Amino acid sequence: MIRNFRLVAFCVIASLLLLAGCSSHPPSAAQFMNVKKKEGEFNNSFIVGASLRRGDIYKGTSHIYEDYDDKEDIVNTDLSLLLRYSHFVAGGSFENMSFRFIMGFRSQYIGLQGWGSVETTSLDLHRNNAIPFFGGLMLIEEYPIGEVFRVGFSEHFSRNVYKVNSHEEGIGFYSSSHYNEFGFGTYLTYKNFSIEFRYGREIGEPRNRFYFMMHYAVFN
Repeated sequence: MIRNFRLVAFCVIASLLLLAGCSSHPPSAAQFMNVKKKEGEFNNSFIVGASLRRGDIYKGTSHIYEDYDDKEDIVNTDLSLLLRYSHFVAGGSFENMSFRFIMGFRSQYIGLQGWGSVETTSLDLHRNNAIPFFGGLMLIEEYPIGEVFRVGFSEHFSRNVYKVNSHEEGIGFYSSSHYNEFGFGTYLTYKNFSIEFRYGREIGEPRNRFYFMMHYAVFN
């Protein structure tokens, strides 16, 4: 009953916030690989976490005449619900107020995670006829150490977005702007807790970002 309620509540909130344009960066590799397997049935994992970004963060500029401002946050929260059946994992997550779908495959040592959603309020979409999509792909390699410790490595390519606040006639409207990134990372998992470090290099601009992430699977 409790698990069914969590699933319904998550789907309702996701439907309400699906059109919100805020921020999105690659999700956790550690927790994607951490969903437990139950033979012949589904298992789910509800995950809470946060990440901190340092380095060449887009700090925004003042656009007085264009009446908007933009800035990439250095801290975000992360709420995820992942479901696993056999070697397949699917679900969704929120980075702050931005929802993304997650789907992929994992074996004992290898995982392939994909995520994405649609930018219906993208500033770049209106200005440059950009593709209204954000998301990416991540390859994960994991190595168990004993019964409860696991270490892993990841490589990703992603289309990230950050929040834009358009002040239309004094009223704030949130949309988003994007950039492409490739990078790699490493993580350590102890039972349901994980810490993760990731490096990202923006494509087309000399910006380097460093991610520090912590997550905990409340139900797993």
